[in-house]
This record gives sequence, C-alpha cells and structure tokens, in this order.
Amino acid sequence: MARSDQNGMTNAAGIAYGELIRRQRKEKKMNQEELGALVKVGKNAVGAWEAGRSRPDVGSVPVICEALGLSLEEFFGFPDKSGETGEYSGISGEERADLLRRYGVLNPYNRQVIMRQMDMLHQMQEDTRKPRKIIRLFRNELAASAGPGETLEATRGEEVYLFADQATETADEIIRVNGNSMEPTFMDGDLVLVKHASRVRPGEIGVFICGDTGYIKEYREDGLHSHNPAYAPLVFSENEPVHCVGRVLGRVREDAWADDESVRAWQEYEQKGR
Repeated sequence: MARSDQNGMTNAAGIAYGELIRRQRKEKKMNQEELGALVKVGKNAVGAWEAGRSRPDVGSVPVICEALGLSLEEFFGFPDKSGETGEYSGISGEERADLLRRYGVLNPYNRQVIMRQMDMLHQMQEDTRKPRKIIRLFRNELAASAGPGETLEATRGEEVYLFADQATETADEIIRVNGNSMEPTFMDGDLVLVKHASRVRPGEIGVFICGDTGYIKEYREDGLHSHNPAYAPLVFSENEPVHCVGRVLGRVREDAWADDESVRAWQEYEQKGR
C-alpha cells in the first residue's frame, strides 16, 4: 500500500489531499470561496490546499469531509471500515474520529510534537520489519603470528556471514591470531577483522609480512611490538623488506556471527530490491 509522503501532502492511499478536495468540490459544484466559508477559511487557503502548497488543519477535516460528502476513511486513504483489513484493521471509524477530535484541541506546537513522535514510532515500527543487515567477509584460514611467526602461503579460506556494524562493514577480511605475544589484547586463536592498507600509523596494530611469514603486531617507529612483555620488539634490516597487509580493527565478537535464518532473511530482503 502507498504511504504518505514526507511533507504529508498525500494520504495513506497515495492520493494528494489537494487533488481530492478539488475533485470533490467540483463534483459538488462548489467554488473555492463557498467551501472556504463552510470551513471558516479564506478562498486563498482552499486554493493553497488544492495546489499542494499546504494541507488543511486536522481539526477542520471533519467539516471539510461533511461539506464534500467524504468519509474520514476516504479522506485519509484508510480502507473501508466495512471490511477492515491490513495495517488499519482493528481501528474503527469512531476511534479515528476520536483521535481527530483530540488532535484538534491541541495548540500548533503540541500538534508538531505529536507528529514528530508519530514519525519516530513509524520509523521504529518499520525498522522492526527490516531484517538485520548481513556482511559477507573472507575468513583467511592462514593465521598471522602473534608469536614466533607462521608461514603465509597461498591464501585459502572461505566466505562467512556476520551482522553488520561499523567494524564488520569496514573490514576486508578475517585473520586468525596465532600465538600469545599480543596478549592481553588478542589471545591465541582469536579471529580479528582486518582492513587492507599499505601502511598503519604508529600505535596501530597491523598485519605485516616479512618474506613468507606474517605477524600481527603494534607498529612503532623502532619496530613491531608485542603487547606481551615476554616478547622483544621485532626489528628488521634493510635486507628484510617488510610490508603491511592491513590494519587490525578488533576482535570478531561472538554475537557478530550471523545464523542461517538471519542470512536467508537478509538475502530475501535484498532480492526484493528494498
């Protein structure tokens, strides 16, 4: 079903309020001045409604509907109350009229407060219908050393699914920590998120390769440092070129792994093009 636009110029059925008023006014063979007199507004106000520059005050809607021979359901684009279905089911015409009466006695400021709160609730309700976004990342089965060093051969691994957050959306791959030299920051066997980068800044933790051995270390000007004080910094000579693979964003949290049902729900959501 269509929904009201951001500026509130169309009803729930996607019909412009101004077009609806103009059409019904002409059917009633009434001019703008005559309609304005019934609603107690000027001709210019009616013209502004019909041109889409503004919409009637909600408190005046019942009078407009009576003058134009419209029901409140027709004006707001609600389904016919004789066959309540869909998202408006269970809301009677009497309830809607009561809501309008209550809204009509509020001052302009309080009406704006109510509309903002309704917009917020609508967004919250819409968000609950949308499945959690899923990120697909490559999990490298070859570990980077947080110990003496491990040989990195040809990349091998698999694609995995995680719930989207700032870290998982930024990362390019997942690498396993091997060894205890980065404790207590990272433990042996931890899976970390890595953003590919050719360099990192001093104080940042990166993944580095020297020859065919990979390391996860903190980069400092004087070398690659472990967080475990039992390990000395790694310093390489000019004949031992070291290059940076990426920056470590952090550990993959246990609750970041997406379950099969969530993955299917997100894939179906994407296929619908929403």
